[in-house]
Amino acid sequence: MELIDYLLLLAICAVAYAAGEGLARVHIPRLPVYLAVGAISGALVARAQDGASLTFPRVSTVALAFIGFVAGSHLVWRVIAPRLRPIIAQVLGLSIAVPIVVGITIFVVTSELPMTVRLAGAILAGTVMLALSPPEAIAVISENRSAGPFTKLVLGATVVMDVVVVSAFSVTLLVAQNLVEEEADGASIVASVVAVLGLALLGGALVGFLLRTVIERTRSDLWVGLLVIAVAAVAAVLAPLMTEWAADELGLRIEIDSLLIAMIAGVIVANWTTKPERFAGLLERMVPYVYVVFFTLTGLGLHLDALAAAAGAAALLWVARLAGIATGSTVAMRLVREPEVVRRVAWRAYMPQAGIALALAATIASDFGAGGEELATIIIATVVLNEATGPFFLRSALRATGETVVETEQLD
Repeated sequence: MELIDYLLLLAICAVAYAAGEGLARVHIPRLPVYLAVGAISGALVARAQDGASLTFPRVSTVALAFIGFVAGSHLVWRVIAPRLRPIIAQVLGLSIAVPIVVGITIFVVTSELPMTVRLAGAILAGTVMLALSPPEAIAVISENRSAGPFTKLVLGATVVMDVVVVSAFSVTLLVAQNLVEEEADGASIVASVVAVLGLALLGGALVGFLLRTVIERTRSDLWVGLLVIAVAAVAAVLAPLMTEWAADELGLRIEIDSLLIAMIAGVIVANWTTKPERFAGLLERMVPYVYVVFFTLTGLGLHLDALAAAAGAAALLWVARLAGIATGSTVAMRLVREPEVVRRVAWRAYMPQAGIALALAATIASDFGAGGEELATIIIATVVLNEATGPFFLRSALRATGETVVETEQLD
């Protein structure tokens, strides 16, 4: 690539950032704006799309690792512990109901595809649709000054679910690839899953140690920020090295995900560092810029005609996800005997979706061969719907439980 190509991509990212910040003032979510600016730019400027296709594979792995740090940083034990029982019930309820309802929907509407591809698409979509949005949930809760048992439940379940989704996605992607390649031997899949999780834990521990050292021993915030990006790059490099080692030494065709390694590292640092506030604050300041680059480049790879064609399927998938969330949440809350109002409205709190789901969709497009781009396009369109409508569902749930502070104007 020439310098002009990098400058062009940088200019498009700057436009996306400005558009996102401007529209955020009228309560339009930023991430769909970044995707839209990227998609429109790709349609208008062919050179930008070509440049993104060359740049994105390198940038995306580091950005995904950084997003993994963010996901892991939200899993703080002292926040989860007070409401552990209902949180576990909520996570289990959603983890069972959503993949079943979404998976059946995908399986039925793809009847023209081979059976193995339909099954692979069903389990991948079911897993991605589990993803929630801790940043969006935190923003809505802060905006409404919400506090109380239900608010703690929502925050805890939302954070834990992201950890579950990233871990499960590594497994389901592996299973899906085996199904499509018709190598779905039970023993080899089990061995592959154990190897993926074991190596990811080892990699997460190593990256977590580096990340913790950077946070605790570097004085300048500027240098800390640069070093955190460097550690994300280490995670991005470590993942394929572990993948290659597993193939050479263990004879296993697996793919270690830098996102999973980084998420484990984020959990470690969030819970076992002397400066957790510095870690959380640094990520909060940096993540908007990582998001704008990652999702604008993702948008450059999208085709507007494909997104328009996916609108009907996305609407169907949105309904299926809503049905799965409502079923799983309601049953879970009844089993743990939460108050009636919580049983009735808790599901609304889990409609928001954002960064992790879009990142996983991008992974499907790049790593899952048959139909990966088409499935990713449908998922991205669905996530955009969830991101746009989710905050309204969450706010209505918080207000129904009486845990928001409603400000009224005081007349002189």
